[in-house]
Amino acid sequence: MENNISLSEYLKKYEFLKYGMIAQCALIKEIEIYAFANCSKDMFEKFRYNQYHLLGIVDKDSTHQVIRGTYMYQVVEWYDGEKVQHTGITTPLYLGLRLSKEDTEMDIANLYIPDLISNELYKIIRSRRGSGVEVTPQLVNRYKVPKGIHDIWSSHNIEVKDGKAYLPVKKGDILCIHAVDHAIKSIGQEIIAICRYTCKETGRLVYANFNLDELTIEDKDDNGYYDLL
Repeated sequence: MENNISLSEYLKKYEFLKYGMIAQCALIKEIEIYAFANCSKDMFEKFRYNQYHLLGIVDKDSTHQVIRGTYMYQVVEWYDGEKVQHTGITTPLYLGLRLSKEDTEMDIANLYIPDLISNELYKIIRSRRGSGVEVTPQLVNRYKVPKGIHDIWSSHNIEVKDGKAYLPVKKGDILCIHAVDHAIKSIGQEIIAICRYTCKETGRLVYANFNLDELTIEDKDDNGYYDLL
């Protein structure tokens, strides 16, 4: 334990984290990192009037989750102002994280952005990315929220040029790496580590979610950064 640091400290120091690493938590001496999920810090964002849009979250109640390969399906409860609703959400999982080494920008058609999954324009771009929908200022204006209401699109400083919408990525931002092609598929907002361990009482494999500060790992670089390139 003396040579251990938190996962968030490890990420800052060695600039990567990946699946298969063995960590520890308060009650479990050995727990394996299975994957990482990227979610929004807030479950809800009020856009207009009294309507609420569900954002990409990770509910830490594991009994409401199903882990399957590179995705996690979960059922979350939310209050619509009148009654409790239930909604199913599919969240992508990533094999690793690495820090950006430079300032750059990325086409949002290729990125999962939790804050934007309820944004109508973002959904259009993502759903039609195969056919190459052209993003224009006119298209952006058509889907802008009413004046005076917080606009997540603008708050992310997304720029439109050459028919595409780009998200600025700063040096040190967390890049989420996909398991299939090791491509960057998301920019970290609120990172959750999906871990697994064998329950001694039942012998069953159990999955659990942790914030990066809730787990510790040996302070030793295994050169795994280059596995994620």
